[in-house]
Parts: sequence; C-alpha cells; structure tokens
Amino acid sequence: MRPASVEELVGGLAAAAAEAAVLAGGTDLHVKMRIGKMQPRVLFDISELEPLRRIRVQDGRLHIGAAVRMTEIAASQEVRRALPAMVSAVNEMSSRQIRNRATLGGNIVTASPAADAVPPLLAADAVVVLVGPEGDREVALADFVVGPGRTAKRPSEVVAEVAVPVGAMSRRSQFVKIGRRKAQAISVVNLAGCVEMEVDGRVRDLRIALGAVAPTAMRAHRAEAVLRGRRPSAGNLREAAAIAAQECRPISDIRATADGRRRLVEAWTLRMLQTLTGPASVGRGADQ
Repeated sequence: MRPASVEELVGGLAAAAAEAAVLAGGTDLHVKMRIGKMQPRVLFDISELEPLRRIRVQDGRLHIGAAVRMTEIAASQEVRRALPAMVSAVNEMSSRQIRNRATLGGNIVTASPAADAVPPLLAADAVVVLVGPEGDREVALADFVVGPGRTAKRPSEVVAEVAVPVGAMSRRSQFVKIGRRKAQAISVVNLAGCVEMEVDGRVRDLRIALGAVAPTAMRAHRAEAVLRGRRPSAGNLREAAAIAAQECRPISDIRATADGRRRLVEAWTLRMLQTLTGPASVGRGADQ
C-alpha cells in the first residue's frame, strides 16, 4: 500500500508490526524477498511520499529525505555546495539504473559495512531523523548503524531524513572508493574526509571516515587528532595515515585480505590527506 502521509505510514507500521516492510527504491528489499530472507505480509511503498522526497537547507542543516534517489542527490545544487564528497560517492555507486532507483534511506538502513553513502555523511556529523508512534527522534549516524545489517531503528519507526550541519565555506571534502574493478563494484575500501584549514596553514578540524574495514563504517579519531592544530607536513600526514590503518578492524573475504585492506587504508588515507590539505585542492568541484 501507498500511505498518504508519514502519520499513516507510522500507524500502519505499528499495526502490522514484524509483518511489515518499507519499500523505497527496492534495490535491496527485492533481492531479500526473492531469496526468502524477508517475506513481509504488508509492503508500505514510500517511493513517492512527498515529505520524504525533499532536499532542502534549513536552520543551518542540509536535509535529505529518505526516499530521495541517488541520481537526485548527485544533481542537487544544495548537496554539491554543502557536501561535495557525497556527490562523488553517489556517482561511484553501482550502475546508472540502480542509482535511478536506490534511495538514501535504503542505503543507510541496509547497514552494509561497505555502503558508499555512509562515509561522507559520517565525516560530516550526519544525524538520522526517525519518526515513530512516540514522535520524532534524532540519532547520530555513528550510533545508528550498530553492526552488519543492524541499526538502532525501532520496528515501528521509519527513517524520515538525514540531516547534515552545513559546514564553513572553507571546508574541503573528498570521497575515495577502491574496488576490484572500475565500475559496479562493491567497495574493498572506501573513505571520506573533511578538513578546515586555518589561515596560517594549520589544520583547524579534520574528519576521516573509513568504510568496509570494520563491522560498521567508522571514524578514525586517533588519526584525526594527529593533525588537528598542526601543519600538514609530510611526516605528520604519514603518521596520521599509519594510525588510521591501525585503527581499522578489517576482515579477509573474497575481495581482499585484512592485511591488504590495512595497506589500502594507509596508502589512500595519505593520498586523500595530501589532497585535502594541499593548495591544489582548492576549487576542485565535486571533490573540493
């Protein structure tokens, strides 16, 4: 069924309880239903539910509705201005056909450790806005995804949107994806960074988010601390990249070994930091 409002959706989810599922883009849900992993009795189609289809900047935050499709995010001027790394991440996701259907809410709720949308949002201090029978609540994205396939969403709640603080104009951000091939690949490692620089060349603030190297996407807090308040010398950048590799907790699977992932994290974190803190990064469009 297609609920006419968010209130009707929440009421329906509460009534159907564990027998319900939410359909947005369906790129993951259809697969799970086909292999028998999920067999919901009631499907709530939110793909055209207008309150969940908006992108807007309001009260100092960028709001992206849960049912906004990836192609719409990539085309959004609001997203390009506030979080250019997100545009880079979206453009490297799967195929054009999938991006035309896949939604931001679905990418987050699926809770894949390799989800490409999560690192740029995590680096930007995103929060997940949930609506349920008891009202609205916000959960930091860092706390929302609690493990592979698991989130902090309650059964009768729905993800309404993701909100990101609009950063200073001086903030630079970048997304990096490493896969086994150049297109339509699941990330072996993905990472995102945001940096703000002081006028004297020191790092004012830095965020490093790593994906596909732990049970959930993670912030490299110790690596960030190495550079805050310091000049990005070659030695400092190498130290931060090495610590990021130590912080992650990768596994070995069919795509890469744990040691291989650590080496990729160190090498690509260093390259990303060199880009973000160097003068060549100014004015780089979607990877600014």
